[in-house]
Amino acid sequence: MKKISFVVLGLFCLSFILTSVFNKQSANTALAEQVDTNMVAIQETINKEVELRSEIAMSSNPYDYIKDNEDFENIVSLGNDALPVLQSKIQQSPNDGLQEYILAIAIEEISKTDLKKNPSTEWISAKDFEGEWKNFLKEIPSKVDIISKSSEASSDKVNGLLELGTPAIPFIIDKVEEGNKDLLPALEVLTKEDGNLKMNSSLSTEELVKSKEKYKNLRNYVIGQ
Repeated sequence: MKKISFVVLGLFCLSFILTSVFNKQSANTALAEQVDTNMVAIQETINKEVELRSEIAMSSNPYDYIKDNEDFENIVSLGNDALPVLQSKIQQSPNDGLQEYILAIAIEEISKTDLKKNPSTEWISAKDFEGEWKNFLKEIPSKVDIISKSSEASSDKVNGLLELGTPAIPFIIDKVEEGNKDLLPALEVLTKEDGNLKMNSSLSTEELVKSKEKYKNLRNYVIGQ
């Protein structure tokens, strides 16, 4: 009887894992399709500008092509769940041109980061960015830990965490849960636009746990680099 119970339990666990994987793959596919649709629209806009020989078409600055561009904003509005999709598209693309560069800009816009602020991580092309981005993500858990334990003023800690962007959110929540309430202002800024729980000094442990669950995919993304 025990043997049958273990078999049933094993099958249930396997079913749960396969369902989770399938759901994640389906979600990523949907996000990828939305990114592709908007990137096609961006390219069509660029082609029109080239045909018109406009001032934008003469620009060598990739940021000029996405300024006030609704299709680019549609990509950014996909939020943190789109980060692995955008990174994968850069990584898998055989090209390293304007379209890939726009994807890199979208990653920074969504994550509220600016890798070029640090001279040691300055990137010139999208492929450069992808490599620097991987390294940046790998260091986030340890950097959050170092910042939270430092003797710096709370405002300096918050500023340091803000430079790590939204990928740091789940790890900052860990520290707040441990009692570092002085880090809450960083969470308020980083979670402001995603409709998450309002972060404040009276946030309960239960609310923090719920918040951690919302950022589980983001945590796995960072750890998986």
